[in-house]
Amino acid sequence: MNLNHNWHRHFSKIILASSFFAGLGLLVATTQIQTQADTIANTPVYRLYNKTTKEHLYTINSTEYNTLANSKSHWIKEGIAFNAPTLSKIPVYRLYNRISGEHFYTTDAAKVAELIKNGTKSGWRNDSSVSADYYNDKTKVIAFYSAMPTTSNIPVLSLYNPLAGIGSHFYTASPFEATYDETNFQYKKADNFNYEFGVAWYALGESDSKGIVGSSQATNFPIPDVPNGWTIDKPIDTSHYSNATYNYRQCTWFAWNRARDFGISYSPYMGNGQDWQNAVGYTVTTNPVLHSVVSFKAGQFGFSAQYGHVAFVEAIHPDGSILVSESGLGYSSLFVYQVFTAAEASQLHYVIGH
Repeated sequence: MNLNHNWHRHFSKIILASSFFAGLGLLVATTQIQTQADTIANTPVYRLYNKTTKEHLYTINSTEYNTLANSKSHWIKEGIAFNAPTLSKIPVYRLYNRISGEHFYTTDAAKVAELIKNGTKSGWRNDSSVSADYYNDKTKVIAFYSAMPTTSNIPVLSLYNPLAGIGSHFYTASPFEATYDETNFQYKKADNFNYEFGVAWYALGESDSKGIVGSSQATNFPIPDVPNGWTIDKPIDTSHYSNATYNYRQCTWFAWNRARDFGISYSPYMGNGQDWQNAVGYTVTTNPVLHSVVSFKAGQFGFSAQYGHVAFVEAIHPDGSILVSESGLGYSSLFVYQVFTAAEASQLHYVIGH
């Protein structure tokens, strides 16, 4: 599968987005634009993924980011999605649906007012869970701000899948990621609900402190941080990972390649995730083993009821809890980290490589 992306396709959206913003009355004369906030002050926007609801959450609040990931709510850190200006003339609003549990983001103030007005029936309201770290213009909750639609800034693309349920809206500053999700998860860059037509807002063009998002690196996926209180023996660099026998960004692709980082080998034909624990010639145990591959049974811990799942054991704490790294399952980052308690870890099967 060719995942190379036509950049012209997405940057042509700048013209559409400019018309879109102008129609909302959000663009002002250049003499009135607070360009200093766009070019100097910036705020990282973190992204989480909920493996149960398939929704992505975007927040500038590091406390919310860490708290959700450490709770039992199935949120998994995906790292910094992009950089936003600390302040601009274009706010990005965040709403919450009390019925479906979905979050929604838009720069359209009129759409926010419409959704809230009909909130009794539709369920949409201001996201009251925000903290003081969020900006608030009294009637609408502002999650963060959009950069101005210029060629030096990065379009944050809006994808929409009407069949995805809660996770129907997805936003990314990576054209490469957008292309992958269009191809593999049936997202589209057209959303009659949000009227975004491909570009939702803009991220700052300059690289963030980790080099995750920048004008020269916008094809990268978000890179998650190692969870607080954990360390891993070797940084993860997927740039050399092979997809000769396991499909790119599947759980088997990641686990097989991650093991190779440590000189550990598994057959290139281990089958689906649930099949690894039954592969001939490998020792399998229910006691956590560092740098082994966890093989989940079909449906175990909410993973695929048809294929199961695999993950790589990065660390083990004295209390028996484990940290794993994994890919696949619709995660929009290349990989994520997840912690399993000692009780949960004891239910798993660890396949020891050669």
